Amino acid sequence: MTDHQSFLSKIQTSGQKVTVRKKGTFIKQNQISDTIGYVKQGAFKLVFQNGKKEWIKSFLFEGSIIGSIPSILQKKPSTYSIIAIEPAEVFILKAKQLVSLFETEALYNSYMIQFLMNLYFKKEKRVSDFLLLDANNRYMEMIKEYKQNLARISQIDQAAYLGITNVALSRIKKNSFLNTPKSHSNITH
Repeated sequence: MTDHQSFLSKIQTSGQKVTVRKKGTFIKQNQISDTIGYVKQGAFKLVFQNGKKEWIKSFLFEGSIIGSIPSILQKKPSTYSIIAIEPAEVFILKAKQLVSLFETEALYNSYMIQFLMNLYFKKEKRVSDFLLLDANNRYMEMIKEYKQNLARISQIDQAAYLGITNVALSRIKKNSFLNTPKSHSNITH
């Protein structure tokens, strides 16, 4: 069993199982959270909100760890909300349980280092995509990253993730479809 599998198994056996309804909030922006979760089933979006405007940081699906690490470790309000985009089942651990786990089980420390490195790489790519790519290329990157789960993400959420309007995303999708090379297998000579 890998460190990752062992850690997820420990969360399931030590944690509390909760259900989150579609559009339900796991963590609320501007509130301190002391909970980390393992997504057993369902999907979430990490959202920055300002009034009615939303910017989506990322999407998380089955097998993901969810929570606000700065909020948990620094006891600061979370800068984003974590909202279910479909009904979900999550195993949760309180911060005290998590800290105790790392203090008593050394193998989980290497897992956490790897987890935090992957999180950093993902964040670095997200920032560089936003700064260096146009909306069309960000859309192509989103397709690559979320290919298996794209159908589970509404078009409005996809647009918020890309930082564009729903109308602009419709145009990008239409142009991508129109520019897709057609199959020539039916042509006879």
